Amino acid sequence: MSFEKDMEEVKRTLSILDEKVGEITRSIRAYVDFQTEKRMGEGFEEFQERLGRRISGLENRIEMLEQRVKAKLTS
Repeated sequence: MSFEKDMEEVKRTLSILDEKVGEITRSIRAYVDFQTEKRMGEGFEEFQERLGRRISGLENRIEMLEQRVKAKLTS
């Protein structure tokens, strides 16, 4: 009988451990997801800033080219 009681106790312990490991795994997954989204957001903001600067530079070049074309046409 003692062996059967010990087996039941081991089964209950394993069940509790399995549940706790699941909770830890979910917590880790949630933390990793949070960090990934945070880094992606930061990277996206930097990308938007770089893109904005490049677009601004392209707009300036287009304006300069338009002015040159107009100057050549009026000369």
